[in-house]
Amino acid sequence: MTVVDRYKHGSFCWAELGSPEPAVTTRFYSALFDLGIHHGKGYTILRKRGRDVAAIHRMPADREARGETPYWLLHVNVDSIDRAVARVEPRGGRVIVPPREVYDAGRVAVLEDPSGAHLALWQAVGHAGAGLIDEPATMCWWELNTRDADEAGVFYSDVIGWRRAERSVDAATRYTDFFVGERKVGGMLQMNEAWGGMPSHWMTYFRVEDCDEGAALAEKLGGAILVAPCDIPPVGRFAVVSDPHGGIFSIVAYGQAGRGSPPERGLTAIGRSE
Repeated sequence: MTVVDRYKHGSFCWAELGSPEPAVTTRFYSALFDLGIHHGKGYTILRKRGRDVAAIHRMPADREARGETPYWLLHVNVDSIDRAVARVEPRGGRVIVPPREVYDAGRVAVLEDPSGAHLALWQAVGHAGAGLIDEPATMCWWELNTRDADEAGVFYSDVIGWRRAERSVDAATRYTDFFVGERKVGGMLQMNEAWGGMPSHWMTYFRVEDCDEGAALAEKLGGAILVAPCDIPPVGRFAVVSDPHGGIFSIVAYGQAGRGSPPERGLTAIGRSE
């Protein structure tokens, strides 16, 4: 269990999901993870033991009109949002939402990296982010699946200051860990032909006690299993699922294994946060 009241620069701190039907989406995630619901200013907050876990809001009208698929927008805490945003375009990215205030909670900006993945930057004032991480029903890992790991790696190192360390998962899988100092904060996977036409994207992992039961429940609640539960030695067991509107996320049960074969080569990889 990790209770968090303040995040260091470069740490993933929050996630929010825009939905065309927030009430339906909220019921799905609340039932899947047994989370409480709190209605805030323009947000529905999912909570565990009274602490914020993540948020759901209505998808902007223009995105809904274009028929876009909902996606989890991950947030990274930064000491100076203006300084970080100033580095985005010179490093080949794009600022989608310039820095703006979110009530008295903090300041947010949304960027697009050179490979097309979206990420939010957060400079906290009254709201640090998720009050719980790395326990069942909360976020535990954050991963960039990208078409260009070289360019994306340089971009995030320059904009956020992450140190990169590449490691071998198997002969066909290239994986990079992101660090702030000696602390691992996320990962990056080079996508290959196994991903088909899926664009670059950030993925959030929610921790569960039992991966197979979690995936089955997601399907029962109206979601879909995109990657069936499988083992990732020595980490545990994971699956990729979607909510009823197509929002994709992963679930992982650390230490659980032995009920399936390793994932298809080149499809995904995962690392523990430290």
